[in-house]
Amino acid sequence: MTNMLKNVIIVDGSGWIPFWGDIVIEDGKVAILRSGENTLFNEEKTFDKVTDYKRQAYVIPGVEDEMTMEKYEAQLQSILADLQDGIKIEKAVRKLTGYGVGQREFTVEGVVANLCVLDKPATKIITAFAAGKEL
Repeated sequence: MTNMLKNVIIVDGSGWIPFWGDIVIEDGKVAILRSGENTLFNEEKTFDKVTDYKRQAYVIPGVEDEMTMEKYEAQLQSILADLQDGIKIEKAVRKLTGYGVGQREFTVEGVVANLCVLDKPATKIITAFAAGKEL
């Protein structure tokens, strides 16, 4: 199955600003990732499914592996230790995840397509929830 996510806003997890483009997923992996509009227009007829999000949805990386209670507790202890050492929480979390400029990217060609697509209404719901507003 070859699936194209067309005209999406891509957050690759590298810490750089999001960009819009196309992602092709083949056999569960990111086969093609291109920035820009209609960069794969000529190839669309060969894909099993093409969904055009018209720059109204974000693609964000999923998690690398399953979270267990042991892993959660180890990560929590690592963050708490960093906080006691005076390290800001953003840096403590970034140290665990690898997110940030110069770190690994999670949405690149060849990786498992562990992605989440969020449309604009979903991002508004998440923002409201994070702000503590009642939904």
